[in-house]
Amino acid sequence: MNENQFVDRWRREKSRGFDLYTNSTGKETINLNLWGRPTDVYANANLSIYSAQSCNAKCAFCVEELRPASRGTALLHQKTIEEDNDLYFRALEEVLITVVALAPSVSVTGGEPSKDIRLPRILKTLRRLDARKLTLTTNGSGLLDHLDGCRVIDWVTDAGVAHLNISRAHVDHDRNARLMRYREGLSLFQLREVVRAAKEGGTRVRLSCVLLAGEIDSVKRIAEYLSFAESLGVDNVIFRQLMLTDPSTVERNFVVRYSDRKRVVLKVILDEISARPDFVFQKQILGYYYYVEVWKYAGIDVVFEEADLAQLEAVKCANPNIVHELVFHPNGTLASTWQPWDGILGPVESNPRKSSF
Repeated sequence: MNENQFVDRWRREKSRGFDLYTNSTGKETINLNLWGRPTDVYANANLSIYSAQSCNAKCAFCVEELRPASRGTALLHQKTIEEDNDLYFRALEEVLITVVALAPSVSVTGGEPSKDIRLPRILKTLRRLDARKLTLTTNGSGLLDHLDGCRVIDWVTDAGVAHLNISRAHVDHDRNARLMRYREGLSLFQLREVVRAAKEGGTRVRLSCVLLAGEIDSVKRIAEYLSFAESLGVDNVIFRQLMLTDPSTVERNFVVRYSDRKRVVLKVILDEISARPDFVFQKQILGYYYYVEVWKYAGIDVVFEEADLAQLEAVKCANPNIVHELVFHPNGTLASTWQPWDGILGPVESNPRKSSF
């Protein structure tokens, strides 16, 4: 099937329609020897480098808080950090070398990686070991800070980061600060400087916006947000529906309650966009727990995504011998989940010194 051909059934079924061997982007698994254990890994798996740095925002829609809550626990109780730099980077290098046959795309995320004192060394390590399709996701607050003698944005471009994802919930600076619950966000002048520096260094900036009832919650407001992006020189924007969770396992913390109250149904927006001539369909992507549509609007690549953490658990249970994603945790271990205690793959630890989050 031509990937540019829209399939209505996929929009309705979303990730429930995912089949690794027929309609995924990878369509196969690759068998890796992970520390002496043969392991089938999805061919288009992503490797996430999970920053140890706590986020300086307190978003009521925080995905980092939501993931452990979906499994009945809390971020505070599960996040541990390898404090010894030598042990941490030895483990990171070992992981990158071990998965080289997979050639995964690599994402640096958090927490807040732009405030992570380890970030320059992480980026240098990834560049030295030829990480593919490198992405950094951040709230942007530290991109103009100086670490190890350079601005963080310059470390980003020097490392060959392909995509810089900057979270921004609203076009208005003060409204965005209230929604993300922090005062360290980039001003419009600073954001323009980041976009300029990124472009000059060969890094593409993407703005990431959550769909929230009463905020960016309609096609009209999406179009206004896209005009804002264009004014900054940004030609790539992603809009995300707040993640779904399984009511039978979730711990109803502040993020879960807020998400259930503020969630905008993406399908309604997509149905309206499909009827508009100013949005041009590009492609659909079925993931094992996420669904993506890509459109073009006034020269901007517009991505819409929704994810279902209950579906993630269902796929894991149905395919227990397949690893769909890789996460290098702050404690120096590689796992197949965002929980450092679940799906541990390696490496073999040697006298680690760790601290709680």
